[in-house]
Amino acid sequence: PADPRVSSRQDPVAQPAMPPPSGFDYSKWDKLELSDDEDDHPGAKFIEENTLRRIKRETHGRQEQERGEKIEALTKTMEEGTKQLDVANGDGGSGSLSHAEKRAIEKTIEDAKLDLQKKQRERKFNADEMCYVSSERTLVGDACKPDTGNGDLDYEGFVTKHKAELETLAASSFREKGLEDMGDFFKHNVHLLTEHSMGFMLLKCLHLEMAGDRRGMLRTAKTGYALKSIMDFADAGKKQMKDAGRPFFTRLAEDDKVFKDYTDAYDDYCEKLKERAVVKKTEEATAKEKLAKEIDDAESLEEIPREQRLGPGGLDPVEVFESLPKEMQDAFESGNVDTLRDFVNKLPMNEAKLYMKRMVDSGLWVATPGQEGTALQDGDDDEDE
Repeated sequence: PADPRVSSRQDPVAQPAMPPPSGFDYSKWDKLELSDDEDDHPGAKFIEENTLRRIKRETHGRQEQERGEKIEALTKTMEEGTKQLDVANGDGGSGSLSHAEKRAIEKTIEDAKLDLQKKQRERKFNADEMCYVSSERTLVGDACKPDTGNGDLDYEGFVTKHKAELETLAASSFREKGLEDMGDFFKHNVHLLTEHSMGFMLLKCLHLEMAGDRRGMLRTAKTGYALKSIMDFADAGKKQMKDAGRPFFTRLAEDDKVFKDYTDAYDDYCEKLKERAVVKKTEEATAKEKLAKEIDDAESLEEIPREQRLGPGGLDPVEVFESLPKEMQDAFESGNVDTLRDFVNKLPMNEAKLYMKRMVDSGLWVATPGQEGTALQDGDDDEDE
């Protein structure tokens, strides 16, 4: 009988390797040597790991040196052959070289060229040769603090958090050609590279222009337009503004034509700001006149919209009046200040102060300077509305 320990199943037939999916090109990995941690050396199991890596690197370095020497020799052969042909052809074809000799030199040059191309195709790269450091920087002190981010902040929250920094930025004069000084500022204040900063600068520009401060508007517009351009640059590269700042300013500094086109676009941006400021100023004047007319036409406070009738302390005079005791309401309606004073002075001090403060905050009562929130004690110092 068959031994039960021996499986009767046969090993599956080896399936051919599946071709790579269409659209994927793996040929770029053909020139990669095996990584240092691959133990493909014949004696790998007898050699310590670090020693094996050193041997592989030394072998790769020796092969690269030999390949470089071979390429140098082939290049020299091509240059010498080309020089010989140039000298011979310079005599109108009647030089010392025969036709057969010229053909032999041309053949040598062609063979060297093909061999050189082959050597270049066969070059292998290890991990140390696949990349290089294009730029680096060292962060010290506050620059090393983690970026807490402003992604969760809306416009109001962002402006509240960074109001002082935004005001400083709006008042900064950047004068260096290519805006290198502005680029240096944002390099140390990456958190201000946001759409909220751009919106703040835009509103600041409009307010300055509407107030007649053309010089301040142009100064702030320089920063505002840079932020707008960085945002467009980031959108085109599908990256965040904080990642697009440095390459944006580098391109401006290195390419004079790009900087000229940028400057022309900035001038157009300022002209549009001037036009918008005129329109906005007209709109605000119209809205103010409309509001004044509505207030003049209103026969009572209730007819005025609530947000427009709020007092200096943010309280609604209608709501405050309705919360007052009946005696105070009657005194207000009759305009009798003496009656109002007599009633208030009879109240406990804390209660009297509360009522008076609410009336001042709602605009029902205009208090004597320095006496806000106090009870009415002296008829000579009181003012009624």
